[in-house]
Amino acid sequence: MEQAVTAYLKHLNVPVSEAYCKKRIASHPDYPSILAVADTLQQFGVRHTVARASKESLSELPLPALLHLDSGGGSLQPVYDAKGLEDSKEKLTRWSGVLIKAEPAAEIADKENTKALGEEKQFKRLAALFLVTAAGLVSVPLLLSFTWPQLFLLITALAGVVTGYVLFAKDLGITYRAVERFCNAGTGAGCGKVLRSEEGKLLGFITFSDLTLGYFVGHLVAIGLFVPLWAGSGLLSVLGLISMLALPVIGYSLWLQAVKIKEWCRLCLVVSGILALQAFLFGYLFYSGLIHPMAFALPDAVMVLLLFGLAGSSLLLLKQTIQQKNRAVQNEIAAARIKNSPDVFTSLLFKQRQVDTSPLEHDFLIGSPDAPVKLTMAVNLFCGPCKSELEQAKELLNIYPGQVSLSLRFLRSGDKGKSSGLLLKTWLHALMEEQNGIPRHEKGRVLIDTWYELMIPETFEAACPVNGSVSDSVAKEYVQAHYEWVKSAGITKTPTTFMNGYELPATYRVKDLAVLIPGLTDAFANHNSMKLEKVHSGNVKISEM
Repeated sequence: MEQAVTAYLKHLNVPVSEAYCKKRIASHPDYPSILAVADTLQQFGVRHTVARASKESLSELPLPALLHLDSGGGSLQPVYDAKGLEDSKEKLTRWSGVLIKAEPAAEIADKENTKALGEEKQFKRLAALFLVTAAGLVSVPLLLSFTWPQLFLLITALAGVVTGYVLFAKDLGITYRAVERFCNAGTGAGCGKVLRSEEGKLLGFITFSDLTLGYFVGHLVAIGLFVPLWAGSGLLSVLGLISMLALPVIGYSLWLQAVKIKEWCRLCLVVSGILALQAFLFGYLFYSGLIHPMAFALPDAVMVLLLFGLAGSSLLLLKQTIQQKNRAVQNEIAAARIKNSPDVFTSLLFKQRQVDTSPLEHDFLIGSPDAPVKLTMAVNLFCGPCKSELEQAKELLNIYPGQVSLSLRFLRSGDKGKSSGLLLKTWLHALMEEQNGIPRHEKGRVLIDTWYELMIPETFEAACPVNGSVSDSVAKEYVQAHYEWVKSAGITKTPTTFMNGYELPATYRVKDLAVLIPGLTDAFANHNSMKLEKVHSGNVKISEM
């Protein structure tokens, strides 16, 4: 499901991080479902529509779109155009009639996505640099001592490395659309059965993919780097003998697929073809006398064996590391799926201490006062974590306008209250003045952004002058109301955040609320109605007959 969503968003040129998007969808408490996808798109700020249509109107659907299929617990099929609709005709026989239509977006509201996307781009640049460097490393020696046989051997080794990588990636759950189409008409069933079979493993844990990639990486490095720089042709002789010894592997692979598993793996057949071609090339070199099969010394054999051992063990270590990381990510997603459940969150929230978060007169409010989810945050203007939490809270307001509001309560700042007093006085002035048409619910955001941009009282005062519109006595009374609330609420650390009067559980931060907001409106409504019923039941007198 998540793979289809990321492919669809990339088709729309939405700047989404593939890994982050998949993680967001998979960690939704209702995964896998249409709701998990719709909520994720809402968190990203991607405008979308979820609709139902009749199966007869399939050819009239607005494309591109994601179509929901009644298979595998619910999956999504991206369809981009009329040709894609025709190509997916067989799969769409299971279409449930539900579709998701998203609109292109130039940017994503979720800053975590932006960070993850930047990391992905950096990884791709480093991977490209690695490939270019590796290509240069094996190409330069070849150019210095060029021979046609060596070029052909290098090409077969390179083809083997590419095929081995694809097999290695499939073992790790990394798939490519073109490869999946090639493998058994896009399903990859044959390849998967062969690669996962116990008969295809060496020593019970070294898979066919590991052997293939390690073998051809060893060949590529030896032929491209060591052979041109090594005195004599001893290394080629050793490689030729190893290539001949690999011929029985072709027979075993064909027997395993045809007789034992009774499924053909097209990638495995490609590997067999490359091995056969390599053996033919070395056979020709032996037959023509260009190299002699026994013209090698002990150091030549030791060097080749060490090279193959290094390539194989390095790949096994890399694979183990990636698998451990993947298991950690899956465990994290499973835990997040529980944590992101509105029922789990509210059951914890309603057990937290409750304080009076009723709006103060001239409350420092960002967002709509009628929002069902009301955050109240106690902050210090010189507190770094406060700034971070405020940024995350403002992201929530951007994603869910009208559903979330943020009320700020200020502690006395470390400069004897000068900065907090100045900011609150400026807020009162902002409420009295019309400032360039800025709506009231946005004035607080503008002021707090200006403060954190400057963070110097004198500079802030010059940027946001009050001009005597607010008297010192009025300002002092308002500032004191903030300090008294902080004292009555028992605030001992900043930031401290409350939601609808309850302190956030210790395991939750503001950034964790993005996935929860859609389900909290009903939860708060139900909770309030239950409290009302308790009040009424407490007032009922039971009369005796």
